[in-house]
Amino acid sequence: MALWSESRREYLAADSVLAEVDACICGETGSCGEEMKRIAAFLDSAAVKAVNPEWMIDTALPCSPSKLVCLGKSYADHAKEFDGDSVQEPAVFLKSPSAITSCSDVVLYPPGCDKLDYEIELAVVIKEMLKNASPEEAARAISGYTLMCDYSERANQLEHGGQWTKGKSYDSFAPMGPTFISADELGDGAGIPLELRVNGEVRQSGNTDGLIWPVPRLIAYVSRFMTLWPGDVVSTGTPGGVGMGMKPPVYLKPGDVVEWGSPAF
Repeated sequence: MALWSESRREYLAADSVLAEVDACICGETGSCGEEMKRIAAFLDSAAVKAVNPEWMIDTALPCSPSKLVCLGKSYADHAKEFDGDSVQEPAVFLKSPSAITSCSDVVLYPPGCDKLDYEIELAVVIKEMLKNASPEEAARAISGYTLMCDYSERANQLEHGGQWTKGKSYDSFAPMGPTFISADELGDGAGIPLELRVNGEVRQSGNTDGLIWPVPRLIAYVSRFMTLWPGDVVSTGTPGGVGMGMKPPVYLKPGDVVEWGSPAF
């Protein structure tokens, strides 16, 4: 877990913070104000380490998230190609953080896989704890954005019972990148073009303006069901054009080249 420092404008490694915070809270000053001043001074000191910058180089994330939360059927065109049902609320599922990798890494093709699919998505990085938040509170808690390709093994996701997670969490199924852009630069995540190609053919060409619910509302929605911690990632769903939505479905094969990105990044 990481902690966001507003004064330092960076994520701090939690293990370098918590012992001192515990000492302050359990201290004998008898003054909450003095303890909070001590904590504030400590957080700005050199003793508190920033998160490992190598993590950001590899994944474009500022720190390792405690969880990777994903939203499904949040774009009308994808909801239609997915199952054709009208959407009252987005689907929420977890993807294992162990699936996170660099956007330049190869995707590992799981044994027995024959329905490997792609989904380009805008991913949101959180900087403040959120629980039962309003959309306005959620917007203020966004640190910034990167892109993610939500790879999915559709047979294990949809055909063998249980939750979607098992078809979504293979190693390398959550590449991130190529860079991280702050909310100060990118705003509320509206108007971001998204494109994905397979072997040079454009398969997905969408825009976050096609989201049924704006990004802050999606973040607030997720916070109704779980506490979001600093560094957590919420991936906002994909526009239409996935392989399972083609007639007939067209899935990825070993050796295919998948390119995805946005002019905003």
